[in-house]
Amino acid sequence: MNYLDYYCVLLKRKFLATGKIQDNDISGYQTKELKKNLFTAMSTKTLKEYDNSDGDEIRKGRINMIRSSAAMIYNLLGNDNIVISKNEFLPAGEYKKEFEKKYKSINVINPKTKRPFEANLDAWLYNDDCEIFIESKCMEWLQNSHDKELAKSYVKYSSKYFHSESAELFRTVGNEISLSQYDSCQMFRHTLAIYNYLMDNPKKGKKIYLVNVVWEPDEKQLPEEIRELYKHQLELEHSEFAFFYEKMKSIISQIKADTSSDFDILYLPVREFYSVLEYKSQTQKEFVQRYL
Repeated sequence: MNYLDYYCVLLKRKFLATGKIQDNDISGYQTKELKKNLFTAMSTKTLKEYDNSDGDEIRKGRINMIRSSAAMIYNLLGNDNIVISKNEFLPAGEYKKEFEKKYKSINVINPKTKRPFEANLDAWLYNDDCEIFIESKCMEWLQNSHDKELAKSYVKYSSKYFHSESAELFRTVGNEISLSQYDSCQMFRHTLAIYNYLMDNPKKGKKIYLVNVVWEPDEKQLPEEIRELYKHQLELEHSEFAFFYEKMKSIISQIKADTSSDFDILYLPVREFYSVLEYKSQTQKEFVQRYL
């Protein structure tokens, strides 16, 4: 059994423990039918949003994997508006929602789309006072196969940025965030894309958040042979996010100044993100216990 298989076994065991699926509904580490991996069927609106994504999440073999981060964030948020209760992380209130939002990042043409390269954010929650952009990770951070450096267009050429007033700052910081564990490059690109969006769509006085929602299994539920390695990886994930956030402070300040909005970046384990959500559906609440 390889390292990642241990986590798949844990996810499968916790899924079965919810009582919402049977062992014969699962083949290997994916459900035989897509609907079995979702607490309820996607609405027409939600399906269209996922169909328009660059990640091709709907096709068989991706979103029906029990480790799918696309399935995880959908199961946590569902089709309808969501309500965030009073908490220490995010503003409380009712939010509308869209999945798989795209925003331009760098002024380089993507040969596939014939448009500037875009950042794909997993979900966008919004109301009159606040907007929350979500990047979700299930096992991707454990696999640790993400980019370790930004492409040259981000770190060598200020001219590739859409807004000259911040280009040199983004370019400079982009050269300082290469890390071994935390996916700093993706979060940098997401931050840039949100900045571009805010510059093109002023949100004066609004609270804006980029939130990394990450599945962190309980180490006590893991077999002893990988427990120490997992603890090391988790500690590195947290310390490197702290390093990334420190480096991004100047950009956060620039975004606040340029857009007159209150921007911040958060890292929330799934259990903390779950704790702020109010669920009307008991079925959904029970279904997402697999991630806690």
